[in-house]
Amino acid sequence: MSIENQTPTPTTARPGRTVGAISASARALGILIAGTALLLGAMLPAQAATQAPYQIGVRLTPLDLADQDTIQTLTVTVTNSSRQAMTETTIALNGPAGWTTAPAQRTVDDPIAAGGTVTESFQVRVPTLREGFRMHPFAATVTYRGGDGHGTVVQEKVMTTGTPIASLQEAYNNVGVTTLAARAKGDFDGDGNSFSAEQLGEAGVVPGAAVEGAGAQFTWPDVKAGAQDNATATGQAISLSGSGSDLAFLAAGSGLNATGTATVFYTDGTTSTGTISVPNWTGAGANPDAEVVAATKGRNTPDGYANENGTYSVHAVSIPLEQGNQIETVVLPGNGSIHVFDMQVVD
Repeated sequence: MSIENQTPTPTTARPGRTVGAISASARALGILIAGTALLLGAMLPAQAATQAPYQIGVRLTPLDLADQDTIQTLTVTVTNSSRQAMTETTIALNGPAGWTTAPAQRTVDDPIAAGGTVTESFQVRVPTLREGFRMHPFAATVTYRGGDGHGTVVQEKVMTTGTPIASLQEAYNNVGVTTLAARAKGDFDGDGNSFSAEQLGEAGVVPGAAVEGAGAQFTWPDVKAGAQDNATATGQAISLSGSGSDLAFLAAGSGLNATGTATVFYTDGTTSTGTISVPNWTGAGANPDAEVVAATKGRNTPDGYANENGTYSVHAVSIPLEQGNQIETVVLPGNGSIHVFDMQVVD
């Protein structure tokens, strides 16, 4: 049968709705869909612009913090690496708490052309500073129109005073490993308990031994059992050199909340931070999935070797680094339940 000879089938409207109403609804739906498409099309370029990479660079010059009780000049240089000029640009400078900076903000009178730079000066009063290693944070906030389209960029610079501890070994302040005969010297957890040197030895962990974890090769503290062999993290600043992808810590916790933030200073004046989180040496507490590097059955207590059914562990954890930057100083977290035996840069 040919199509031409077929008899058209009448269209029957559902009760309560006419054929004309259905057609009108379909037309309205089509208009709505088309309008939505146009709206989304208008929004997508704007969204893409906000996701473009930052192309505005900001650099702060350092101060001479050894010259105290003085007024010094700090300059902020803004570089426009985008293809559009920056207009209505302002630069605000914030210094450490209690420090005086003047003015608080400067306005750039002329547009900053694509590829151009501008430098503004601020006066900073450097007060008398306390002894010891100290961090002094500055932040320049640049607001603008045009440029890369982001509108705001913040550059931080942390300046330091004082001398960091020369090495982690010089920061050791706790005895975590003892022999049974000299167990009275140990106090890893504040209750006079410590790792058993005999049990660690059976696992191949002896002074100076190489142990691996978190992508790093650590060196077990090369000291006799009963000597200080770890640093409880109390915010110590420690000198360290190297460059890599991560900074790994050989650590154990003596509490259930052995977590804190470590800060890494680089030779170019920049910093990065990361969270160190290690389980209690019993395996409970923070970060239960941390990599176990060494484990023993039992521990030394003031009354002798005990808790043979328990497992006492040292773990490896890491934080990311700014790749390509040279490390200068590492500031440990301020949490004394984190015990650090070694730290190494992971390539």
